[in-house]
Amino acid sequence: MFGIDIETFNTLWPSLVIVALMIGVMGWGVLKVMRLIANSKPSESNHHGMTH
Repeated sequence: MFGIDIETFNTLWPSLVIVALMIGVMGWGVLKVMRLIANSKPSESNHHGMTH
């Protein structure tokens, strides 16, 4: 496995898990924001463009 011994793997896997989680959270956040932007278009939800 790319010349990685067990000690190096044991050192690296927590960082790899954290990076994978951060990528997942960022992807979820982008999807959430895009969905909120798509749902808050003034022509569909608010005809006067007012925020109150």
